[in-house]
Amino acid sequence: MSFAGVPEIQPDWVARHMNELYVLDVRNPGEFEGELGHLQSAQLIPLSELRDRVDEVPRDKPVVAVCQSGKRSAMAAEILRKAGYEQVANVSGGMIQWSRLGLPLER
Repeated sequence: MSFAGVPEIQPDWVARHMNELYVLDVRNPGEFEGELGHLQSAQLIPLSELRDRVDEVPRDKPVVAVCQSGKRSAMAAEILRKAGYEQVANVSGGMIQWSRLGLPLER
C-alpha cells in the first residue's frame, strides 16, 4: 500500500508475472510511444478517458496500472477500485522506475 492507501506493486514482480496480468498504461499516446517506451502487453487508455472507457478493462485478470512516475496510475487504480475492480494495483515508480531497473520495454 502507498502512503495514500493505494495498492502498489513492484516493477520487478510485474515483469516476472506479465502473462498473468492486464497492464493498463494511462499516459498520453505521445508518452506511450516516446522515450520511455511501454510494457510489451500494455493497453493504452489515457487517464483522462478512463472513466468513459472503464468497461474496456477486463475483470478476469488482476489489473496493474502504470504511468510515467506512478501518480496518474495511482489515480487510475482508485477509479478502477471505485468501479468495482478488486484486484488492481499501481506499478510503484511507474515507467521511470521500470527503466531504471533495466526491465524489458517496447519502443
